[in-house]
Amino acid sequence: MITRTVFRILWVVVSFLFASGIALAVLLLLGALWVGDELRQAAPHDSMMQQGGEVFGLVMFTAAIAPTLTVLPALIAVVIGEVLKFRSWMYYVIAGGISLLAVPLLVGTPGELSTLPPPQATAIFATAGFTGGFVYWLICGRGA
Repeated sequence: MITRTVFRILWVVVSFLFASGIALAVLLLLGALWVGDELRQAAPHDSMMQQGGEVFGLVMFTAAIAPTLTVLPALIAVVIGEVLKFRSWMYYVIAGGISLLAVPLLVGTPGELSTLPPPQATAIFATAGFTGGFVYWLICGRGA
């Protein structure tokens, strides 16, 4: 009984780290594409931006969001799902989206609408969270 619980905890940790890595990869990829497109539109005649906009976009997007990244909302969602034995893919997908969407909102100052992220960034964070939640469900959440 104790061995099974220990292995389950280890499996949850490994699955969470893998799903978080996938979500981070999706977040950075979509963010780089978005910022790269914005840079190309801002400098349409700059050949460096036309050819390497995604690289500059990746650097700028990563620098902008790196201080805000935290796994606490996703960790809370996983613990709730495991303790309450939720096996539904819908719970993990929605919880993943909400937990990653909460990250930029938690960093902002309460009551200030100017700190809300742009709609494109909101969609990118939610999509990455949905992906991470689905990957976690595929690996570990089905057997909660």
